[in-house]
Amino acid sequence: MPKSSYLNLPNWITIGRLLAVPVLLVLMLFIDDSSPDVRLNRSLSLASALVFTLAMCSDMVDGYLARKKGLSSTFGQFIDPLADKMIFLVAMIMMVGLGRMPAWIVAIFFIREVTVTALRGIAVDEGVVIAASHWGKYKSAFVSSATVGLLLHYPFFGMQWRLMAWVLIIPSMLLSLGSGLHYAIGFFREMSRQEAQIRAIDKIPVE
Repeated sequence: MPKSSYLNLPNWITIGRLLAVPVLLVLMLFIDDSSPDVRLNRSLSLASALVFTLAMCSDMVDGYLARKKGLSSTFGQFIDPLADKMIFLVAMIMMVGLGRMPAWIVAIFFIREVTVTALRGIAVDEGVVIAASHWGKYKSAFVSSATVGLLLHYPFFGMQWRLMAWVLIIPSMLLSLGSGLHYAIGFFREMSRQEAQIRAIDKIPVE
């Protein structure tokens, strides 16, 4: 594959989002909510939330640029959702250790993301195109908002971010599962349609 096909601005932005993953990991390693040093924990929590927020905003930017400039590529289609899932799952997994998130909720999100990623990989390999749905957009908005609130944890700007996050967790889970189910149904439907077309072509007599 020529370098120009994947080393473009949208993909560089996506790679930058991947690099934000270890930054977020290191920041969260030093958070200890049981420590009496509340100022340090607040600063690290705020920094973690900012890194996550910037990464999520970059996802909208690289998608917009790819569509506007016609720079979509197989590399971008693979690496973009991978970067999103990595930074989200790292944030969630680290919050289990901090006691901010129960492990069973993270397990549900993890299973959903791994399943969709596996199906998306098969779809790309088979040349199956599954149209994006509003479910995924709503899910991303709710999950990202809940994650930011959990990362902030402490009151900032007169707002109880942890409470706001927990209000969003249940709809986030439902939308996550719903969008995953919607994608799975679309995947198997398109695969069945493709197989039906192949069988139909095989039945055409060769003259």
